[in-house]
Amino acid sequence: MGDFYGIAEIADAMGLSRQLVAVWRKRRSHGIPEPDAELASGPIWRRETVEPWIERTRGRLGLAGTRESASRSLRLRTCRRVLRLAALMLEEPQRPRVLNEAADQLRDLIHEVDQAADDVVGALLRELVEPVRDPDVPAELLRVPVIESLPLVTAVARNSPDW
Repeated sequence: MGDFYGIAEIADAMGLSRQLVAVWRKRRSHGIPEPDAELASGPIWRRETVEPWIERTRGRLGLAGTRESASRSLRLRTCRRVLRLAALMLEEPQRPRVLNEAADQLRDLIHEVDQAADDVVGALLRELVEPVRDPDVPAELLRVPVIESLPLVTAVARNSPDW
């Protein structure tokens, strides 16, 4: 996702259910902004459109300052993208364009990961995305740090009761 939010991402960012956010949108309540686009799968908002609203609404609802644990969706997406990147790094010959695309897809989750609570899983996810934080480092140079981070995927699973 990166720069875009759907109903699920808004719900995760606010620590609320998807159903509640969908009802707010349907009723046009709580000042939810109009989506920037409508896809067959539902509405989407640009980060700059919806994040200010999320922060204001979290404050009004008394949710400000409390970050939620990483959602199951975020945990799975992060681990899948790390595993995909690691698998691509083990291919011979390496395909730099595909590697960089996979690294970019993992980078797209950094903002969401950084919003997760400072609990065990949040810390593990932040450590998982650490190798790709610098967008100027080509993915082919990240082989060792990414491969070394693979045990963290197991640690995320071990610390996630709904894995």
